[in-house]
Amino acid sequence: MLRPILSVAFLSIVLSSVAQVSSGGSPYGLRAGLSLVDVPTVESALFNAEAVAAEDARREEAHLIPAYGRVLPVGADLNNAGKWTDLPNGDRIWRVRILSMGALATELYFDMYLPQGASLFVYSPDGRQQLGAFTPYNNSADGSFATGLIDGESSIVEYYEPQAELGMGRLDVKSVGHGYRMTGTALSDPCEVDVNCTEGASWTAQRDAVVRISVLDGGFNYWCSGSLVNNLAQDCKPYFLTARHCGETATASDFNQWKFYFNYEKPNCGSGVATQAHSMTGCTKRGDSNDNNNGNISGSDYLLLEANTPDIPSTYTPFWAGWDANNSATAGGVGIHHPAGSQKKISTFTSTPSSSTWGGVPGTHWTLTWVTTANGHGVTEGGSSGSPLFNNAKRIVGTLTGGGSCCVAGDCGPGTGPNVSDSYGKMSYHWQSDPGPANQKLKVWLDPASTGLLTMDGSYDPCGSGIGISENTAAQISIGLWPNPATDRVEVSLPKTFTGDATIEILDPLGRVIQSRKFKADGQLTLDLSHQAAGVYTARVLCNGATMGATGLVVRR
Repeated sequence: MLRPILSVAFLSIVLSSVAQVSSGGSPYGLRAGLSLVDVPTVESALFNAEAVAAEDARREEAHLIPAYGRVLPVGADLNNAGKWTDLPNGDRIWRVRILSMGALATELYFDMYLPQGASLFVYSPDGRQQLGAFTPYNNSADGSFATGLIDGESSIVEYYEPQAELGMGRLDVKSVGHGYRMTGTALSDPCEVDVNCTEGASWTAQRDAVVRISVLDGGFNYWCSGSLVNNLAQDCKPYFLTARHCGETATASDFNQWKFYFNYEKPNCGSGVATQAHSMTGCTKRGDSNDNNNGNISGSDYLLLEANTPDIPSTYTPFWAGWDANNSATAGGVGIHHPAGSQKKISTFTSTPSSSTWGGVPGTHWTLTWVTTANGHGVTEGGSSGSPLFNNAKRIVGTLTGGGSCCVAGDCGPGTGPNVSDSYGKMSYHWQSDPGPANQKLKVWLDPASTGLLTMDGSYDPCGSGIGISENTAAQISIGLWPNPATDRVEVSLPKTFTGDATIEILDPLGRVIQSRKFKADGQLTLDLSHQAAGVYTARVLCNGATMGATGLVVRR
């Protein structure tokens, strides 16, 4: 049968050094050379391979995304398991070995509260793989937290507690993700094209917007793809756009333990080690197409998530992708994705996508076929679901639902092959056409001020601070712009409490300064916008070289 993206029979796990947003360093136990011989082991519930195989077959028959792992209960906390070791200065560490028999890799799920000065590490028994340090920065409102994958069937959990906070921490290893499908590294099909081959040379910014997503949904672990997207407020909100079928039955607790991996890509075309060190844990559902019922998709199949961590580290080089919500197609573009959870790939199309349907409602999807390029014939696979489709203006026009593309004809099921089409839910349909509550339409989140604009460019610096995403709190003043939206001119004013001279800059969506004027802070300045194209810009105020405030400016034509 025609292969939906969500019915591929195999998905691999990728292993290496993984870290959620962490402060680095090394666990005390390893630095001090403490023995692991007497560290108690807590074993998870047994992995039932026969039952899992039957469930996997059922999921494939229902066209659900294939899982790479199962979540098994553990229940090891600071009071009922592990071993405390007192340190010479009065601090102490707690260590426990978590074992899931037969696992090819494990990831841990916690209920935790880390007090000031405390830290958490998870590492392989040989110390070669280390995750952490996790600190109070990683505390969540409901206490949930999850780590990335550690190779092998066991890992060491080490919790450090300073003397001043003895007894104030909470740490419970509630469950373990038992990885059972992998080959040591995620291997996509051989025709796929690495994003850093020549095919991706013109798409480096869009590449930096695409993320690999580790999904937790009802006790199953699987891979999807998504993209960081800009919004018309240009406030650096960490919104991720993906497919609803990636998290159809996920609960709020599940979303809190989803993981987003930036820059998981080979640095060269076909070679090099992909980093897994750029990741974030936890998100909240914002928008939803409300159209997927047990695999039956009747709308455009979209999901918008907001990361629970408000600031994306600047070292991740995040790019907030632009988008086009007009219901019009142009010839040519690319799809960027993580097939089979593998390193980031790029697929190329040259024709004009046609308007199509997925579940019977007309006009919900774009359908297209991929072409052969210099380094392969990129297609899509399981794990590519939710990935963005970029048009020739480098804006997202759709998100992947599924299709029949495959490296070799028939390899992914009857009717599949390299020239068989894939379908992407339209941004224009995501915008406000899907069923469900008004507050879950994509427009509500990406156009919060109801400007009416339907296109937006991407940016590495949508906040307009120019000083790094995590440092935007340095902005201290509000900027008055009138009118906003503007047409040919805009009046700029600052609060009366602000004194001294200042510089006003207008930045385009790529962060380039297109106007710069000096003026007295207690005065008013008129800027000519008659030569600027319609779109969203940033007005930024500098004083002595420091950014004192920034706000969005909409230009209409």
